[in-house]
Amino acid sequence: MTPSPPPRWIPILGGRAVHPKAVVITAGLGALALTALWANVPWWWTYPHDNMTDTGNLVVGILYQPLILWGPLLAAVTVSYHRRRRAHGTTA
Repeated sequence: MTPSPPPRWIPILGGRAVHPKAVVITAGLGALALTALWANVPWWWTYPHDNMTDTGNLVVGILYQPLILWGPLLAAVTVSYHRRRRAHGTTA
C-alpha cells in the first residue's frame, strides 16, 4: 500500500509524497510541546484569578481540562501511524 501524496493545493508539499520519518518526528515534537504547554492546567484552581468570579473560574477551569489530553492523544496517533507505516514496509 503506497501512501497517497498530499493534495496539490498545499504549498511546497502539494502533490509530492512526504517521507514518513519526517511526519513521525514532527508530530512527536508537537506532542511533546503540547504536553509541556498544557501540563499546568490541572492546577488551574490553585492560581490566583483576581479578575474572575468564582463561577467564571470554575467554568474556565472545567472547559480547559480537555487540553491536557491534546499532547498525549497526538503522541498516540503518531505511534499508531509509525506502526502502520512500518507494517506496510515503509520505514519511518
